[in-house]
Amino acid sequence: MKKSIIFPVLLTAFVACNNNTSTTQNDSTRQKSTPGITTPAVITGTYQGTLPCADCPGMDYQISLFDDHTFHELVAYQGRGQGIAAVETGTWKQTSDSTVMLQKKTDSTSFLASEGKLLLLDTKGKRIEGVLASNYILKPVEGGDRRQLLAEKTKAGIRFTANGNEPFWSLDLDNKKIRFNNVNDDSLQATLPPAKPNTDTLKVYTTPDITVSIRNTVCTDDMSGLMKPNTVQVQVKDKTYQGCGEYLK
Repeated sequence: MKKSIIFPVLLTAFVACNNNTSTTQNDSTRQKSTPGITTPAVITGTYQGTLPCADCPGMDYQISLFDDHTFHELVAYQGRGQGIAAVETGTWKQTSDSTVMLQKKTDSTSFLASEGKLLLLDTKGKRIEGVLASNYILKPVEGGDRRQLLAEKTKAGIRFTANGNEPFWSLDLDNKKIRFNNVNDDSLQATLPPAKPNTDTLKVYTTPDITVSIRNTVCTDDMSGLMKPNTVQVQVKDKTYQGCGEYLK
């Protein structure tokens, strides 16, 4: 149940709240300057922030720009849509030394790389200015490039994967098995039962040894800060584990 939803008015929604306007450093975007030489910005990386929204409190937004010129975008509207995260993938191109454009099916979105961050540009590709300008800044977050790991899991037949922290645990579901691993204890495998309930927003897999609940709501990793499309709860005996996950196919 991998979600892929196109947002044709995404950029319009970003700028509608500011009609009168035209944390850390990340090595992948930091420019090293040499006197007399201009070095093009390297824009690849993962960035996130809460962007203005015309009809909601804010828009949780995360973009990963990969070195093969593909992107992975995650959007969730606060206060509406039940917190469901929409995911879109596509390609991007660098239009100048420090600007990048996402190439989508119905529209495009442009960003400026500046001081290790991404700044959302307006519909004309211009920098947004004014009192709300700081609201259009995306900051870098680590751990966004998981392509190799996810490709290996997909090749192994895994269709859903999740993990959590304190203690670290991981979960993989294929068409037949539940595989749960915990660095301390409670690691186990079980036959995957039919999901009950089985809805667009909630799936629960219950066995005598483990219960896995997957909600189609945005989740933020409590250590890395990386956002994923699904919130996961795992119950093993009398212990409950919370984490984030995503469908692979």
